[in-house]
Amino acid sequence: MPIAELEKVCFYVPKRNVGALRKYIFKLSDFHPLELSHNTLGEFATLKDRLERVVSVGSKRKPEIYAVSLLSEKETISTRYVEIGPVLSEIEKLIDEQQALSNELINLHKQILGLKPYEWISAPWEDARRWHWIRVSLVKKNKAVLKTLSDLPVAFAEGENAIVVAYHSDDQATAEIIREFALDDKLLADIRRELNELEARKEQLSERLRDVESQLDSLLEENATQIRKAFDYYTVSLEYARLINGSVDTRFLGVVVGYLPKERLDDALSEVRALGGDALLLPPEQDEIYPTKLENSSFFEPYESITLMYGPPRYDTYDPTPAVALWWNLFFAFMLGDAGFGLIIILVSLYGLKKIKSMEKILRLCLNVGIGTLIVGIITWSWFATQPLMFNGKALGLFSPLDGSDVNTMLVISLSVGVMAQFYAMGIKGWWMLKNKDYLGFWSDVFCWWGLLSSLIWLLLGGGSVATYLTLFFAINLVLFQGRESKNWISRLGMGLIGLYGIISPYGVASFLGDVLSYSRLMALNLTGALMGQVFNTLSFSVMKGGVLGAVFGVLMFVLFQVFNFAISALGAFVHSIRLVFLEMYGRFYEGNGELFKPLRRVGKYYRFEEVDYE
Repeated sequence: MPIAELEKVCFYVPKRNVGALRKYIFKLSDFHPLELSHNTLGEFATLKDRLERVVSVGSKRKPEIYAVSLLSEKETISTRYVEIGPVLSEIEKLIDEQQALSNELINLHKQILGLKPYEWISAPWEDARRWHWIRVSLVKKNKAVLKTLSDLPVAFAEGENAIVVAYHSDDQATAEIIREFALDDKLLADIRRELNELEARKEQLSERLRDVESQLDSLLEENATQIRKAFDYYTVSLEYARLINGSVDTRFLGVVVGYLPKERLDDALSEVRALGGDALLLPPEQDEIYPTKLENSSFFEPYESITLMYGPPRYDTYDPTPAVALWWNLFFAFMLGDAGFGLIIILVSLYGLKKIKSMEKILRLCLNVGIGTLIVGIITWSWFATQPLMFNGKALGLFSPLDGSDVNTMLVISLSVGVMAQFYAMGIKGWWMLKNKDYLGFWSDVFCWWGLLSSLIWLLLGGGSVATYLTLFFAINLVLFQGRESKNWISRLGMGLIGLYGIISPYGVASFLGDVLSYSRLMALNLTGALMGQVFNTLSFSVMKGGVLGAVFGVLMFVLFQVFNFAISALGAFVHSIRLVFLEMYGRFYEGNGELFKPLRRVGKYYRFEEVDYE
């Protein structure tokens, strides 16, 4: 489970060659600079943020121009300065106005909606408020209000949501009852006039918004190339700023400090010495943890993204990616579990690998899960939730989610996978403890748990006295050693008892049982996808029987239903397989609290850069 070995290195050259040194290191694309200063080129950062906002707006309004092409390689250009200030300011002004207008229109719309229920209120009711012996109120409309009003000496008019009530000013009893249901008196103002004003203002703002958006779209389109180049220029500039932050200039020397993969050191030394310089290998400082550069084979490399979702490993530990990659593949394949879906994933992935080089890693990951899904689908003999080529009235698979009699078999398989995955995860922790010569930790935190859980399973399956004695033996050892960090024996035993149940330890009996039961989702999602597919197929096949037109619509329904089922099932399989890896496996042995190795990059969103001209 490899992590690339890094060297902390200090390159130095004569002052006159510091620019050439930085250009070379920048082109390495495998150097993680150590921050020595805070010269972050603030102007570049500010402009990058401004351009990021413009590009974001452009991606929404002009996706055909600002979207990143997946099918073509990025054009290689120089990093010459791109003048963007005046255009950028003009676009930003329009974006600000557009957002302000949109917000105002939203507020106007809310106001209009708030007044609409009361626009039926007519002038005579307003006039009634001017008669000193008449009071007018606006109340909420519901059954209780209507019943109450029918029993009072009042006159009222009903709207959809409210009622206007008129009553004698001296009738205090009625006034008290009305007050209970009354709405804001201001709603009895000239609502129609206010609505008209709001609608007119809304139309005025809408017209101005259309004009602003038209101007904005024109500027985004006319200056697209300039904006894209400027965005990438400042993106790469900030990368170069990281290199500057890892540099120190003295009177006679230029110095760059950072982390470099050990395998690249000899080549780098040759180049630096050609510039009249040399390098020093620096020891780590106290408690310093190097950044982590994952180093996996081409097969396991696509699975690194799953590990990084949880968090990169610490440099002084190990990369869990190879250890859990096939498990994640198994979980996903079992939950999706349809050979037809697996075949589609394989074909799409193979086509994508030929056409879309920028997505090679994720497409290789898809290819792997497609192969796994195809294998599971063949075992269960499920092809788009159908079972073709029956033999003697039986499906060719070993078991099937389409057969209700196999549900128990699938549940047993799911739980068995859960048990093996748990034991495997504990084994990884045990391997790391043995590697670090923590023999007591291996005995108390891994081996005894293996023994206890195995003997408990044996006991449940009908094991006799031997299983009982083994269970007691391992349980006593866990009580004695789980709280070994405590110096007080009473506290140690108490911690051991609590840990045995699983309150403070991830290896408790309750924790183990809960995690194993969690693997029942393997069966549940497989079964859900199969049953949903069966329902869709039944509907589609019934329509196909209705002549030529029915056949056409039936085929269309079949395709659309299968696409929908695939999307839902694949999403569920991805989410739940991630959950099983993160909680039920990583939770037992992996922390993921490292810092990721971040090499300097000369690749922007739209372009790849060949030169550096910042010096």
